[in-house]
Amino acid sequence: MIRRSASAPVLDERSGSLSGVGVSNTDVLSTGEDSYGLGYDGGFYFNPDDPEKDPYSMKLNGRMQFRYIGFARSQQTWTDSAGTVLPIDNRSDFEIERGRLSFKGFILDPDLQYFINFDFDTDDRDQVIIHDFWVNRKFSDALNVFVGKAFVPGSREWLNGSTTTRLVDRTLACTFFRPDRTVGIWAEGEYLENRYYRAMIGDGFNTTGRKTNATEIDGNFVYSGTTWWDVSGNHGRGYSDLEDHDNSAMEIGTSFTYGQQDGPGPFEQPRIEQNFVRLADGTRVTTPDVIFPGVTVDQYDIALWAVDAAWKWRGWSFDMEYYFRQLSNFAGKYNSGPNDGQQAVVPSEVIYNHGFGMEAGYFLIPKRFEVNFRTSQIYGDYGPSRGYAGGVNWFVNGTHNYKWSFDATQLYGSAATNSGPNYVAGQTGVLFRMQLQAAF
Repeated sequence: MIRRSASAPVLDERSGSLSGVGVSNTDVLSTGEDSYGLGYDGGFYFNPDDPEKDPYSMKLNGRMQFRYIGFARSQQTWTDSAGTVLPIDNRSDFEIERGRLSFKGFILDPDLQYFINFDFDTDDRDQVIIHDFWVNRKFSDALNVFVGKAFVPGSREWLNGSTTTRLVDRTLACTFFRPDRTVGIWAEGEYLENRYYRAMIGDGFNTTGRKTNATEIDGNFVYSGTTWWDVSGNHGRGYSDLEDHDNSAMEIGTSFTYGQQDGPGPFEQPRIEQNFVRLADGTRVTTPDVIFPGVTVDQYDIALWAVDAAWKWRGWSFDMEYYFRQLSNFAGKYNSGPNDGQQAVVPSEVIYNHGFGMEAGYFLIPKRFEVNFRTSQIYGDYGPSRGYAGGVNWFVNGTHNYKWSFDATQLYGSAATNSGPNYVAGQTGVLFRMQLQAAF
């Protein structure tokens, strides 16, 4: 028998959406607890008529971001901290970013849940990968325990996901400072009314796509946690005031992450895991001669602290996240001379960076058409790096599920490289992006 829920999909207004943080393909949740059989309710569902007799369920969601990217350089080259002169290229092309297909539900027990998320990007050589995958057991609203692969919770903007970004993609500051995904164990929940947390122990600061062997990741864990509070009202998911709050809604939070990057690998070279971190001018920490002349760094500690705040009211919205990062306890190998390949003697060195992403927006047409502004600033050793952006969103059906976006970003020495938001280290010029997001 097929029964369809008559209730319409609604926005997920729960702060951070807890288990959905950073992984939801759409803005909608099932609204009908009495939805059985086959149908659509915030996704295509396959639910049992009798959960005790047939203890399973599954919901299918999908999303695609079709994007145009253009970059007009204002400099032809940039020089990294090792003194290497590198080209800055113009760009003009289409791509499919984040073609996602996800499955979630429960097995054996409604509180024993699963999630699997497949990802397809044209900038990843058209490969399909498993982006996120976990099994979790919900013991209470305050304790939901997960094992699998997911976001390291080191930044609020990072955790809020790519579906509801204010402009086409995340800020330059978030892209530079944040961790990535890893495999591990984590817990999350609402420990006090309107106060939430997420804490994780995982393989590393960024081990996504890495093989779990000695050539690619080390044996050190990353420790990361975040907490946030709906101070007033129900802030909801995302930074735009798509809900058109009648009353002021404010959210504040903080996140901390610590990990040791330990090398070298079996071939006396930095492991792939250690190549993720960059200096504030975009140079990789593991680039030869960058921090110490004649030395290739293959070991360091990283500590990241972030504080954030967001506000919404009657179509107006504002958000900001400030980051503080410390790199310390460096070690490495000589890369030239008579001691080539031997452990180097290096002085005590600490590299500090700080910076922020700040955004504001307003709906000229409530729940439909929004204008936005943004800046990113990255300071400290080897800096600065800056970006200024403006753009618009057209929410065709009043949700993030069908949305046109356009933005333009003036970059001054991009500190980050990431194919998702289309930043390339060293870029100075104007980045243009136009995107259609379609989801079900």
